[in-house]
Amino acid sequence: MFSIHDEAQLTALFEQEGIPKFRYAQIENALYKNFVTDFSEIQTIPKDVRNLLKEHCFYRSLTVDLEKTSSNGQTTKILFKTQTGEFIEAVIMRHLTGRNTLCVSCQAGCPMACSFCATGKLGLLRNLEMYEIVEQIVYAAKLLYENGATLRNIVFMGMGEPMLNYENVKRAIEIATEQKKLNLSNRRVTVSTCGIVPGIRKFMTDFPQTSLAVSLHAPNDEIRKSIMPVDHTYPLKDLMQILDEYVAKTNKRIFYEYIMINGVNDHVKLADELGKLLQGRLAHVNFIPYNPGEGTDSDGFLPTPRFIIEKFQRTLEKYGIPSTIRATMGDDIDAACGQLANKK
Repeated sequence: MFSIHDEAQLTALFEQEGIPKFRYAQIENALYKNFVTDFSEIQTIPKDVRNLLKEHCFYRSLTVDLEKTSSNGQTTKILFKTQTGEFIEAVIMRHLTGRNTLCVSCQAGCPMACSFCATGKLGLLRNLEMYEIVEQIVYAAKLLYENGATLRNIVFMGMGEPMLNYENVKRAIEIATEQKKLNLSNRRVTVSTCGIVPGIRKFMTDFPQTSLAVSLHAPNDEIRKSIMPVDHTYPLKDLMQILDEYVAKTNKRIFYEYIMINGVNDHVKLADELGKLLQGRLAHVNFIPYNPGEGTDSDGFLPTPRFIIEKFQRTLEKYGIPSTIRATMGDDIDAACGQLANKK
């Protein structure tokens, strides 16, 4: 059995069985445009083809264990269970501007062990398969579709480090952006990385139009190493060098994520360091208020007061660097940044 989202295997099966190629286009339309979830409901194909699908393919490997929506209705967290027993999470964010964004997971757990992130406390359980990533996207798109809405953006900011599951993430993005499939714009897909240099090098060649976000969180190696072990392998010098190459090749602005942790990386002098690091670079900084999450409270981390974050913003303005203070969404259901820890 293989996933219905594996086009190569399905078209090979059709060729083997002598089924015309146009039948795949009919199935593709049913799956990604009409969100059909049962092969028997695809009335545009003959019964023998429907039976062939039932015999060889599965539509969904993930099962929904829990679906929870925030009190204001803006955020929905979906807890999926994989066939091998792991739990993963995806989050739908309904912005007041009208756009809908899905935060998708690419690994069960995460190997990066960032000290401020609940997911990092789990360690890496395993990489997700391409179809497990796609199933999260299709489920969210269908849920929104049934409520008269449309999925507009995907961010790979859920559980896991995308650059360490690169090939499966790559295939999932291709399906999400394929015109005959989910037809999302590449510009509306964002991949977030802790700074895996080899992955960024592949990414800028494969996806020059797809947005890149970098979890920076400190403007120097000393502080960054203390909260992000990845800096031991890929220090800022190496990271900024590949990011300069990325901008030179793609001419795209990089989004730098900076989580604000009281007394750790929010000293006012660090704002100047951050400004000097990014000055002259095509950059936008997203300041993220720290969200206490399961497994991180023991580190004693607390959120930075709003007025200090605003001081950072004003300092960056002096260096000509635009920034945004990210609005916290879903913290009441542990769906905000850094809180995806699947309490199951």
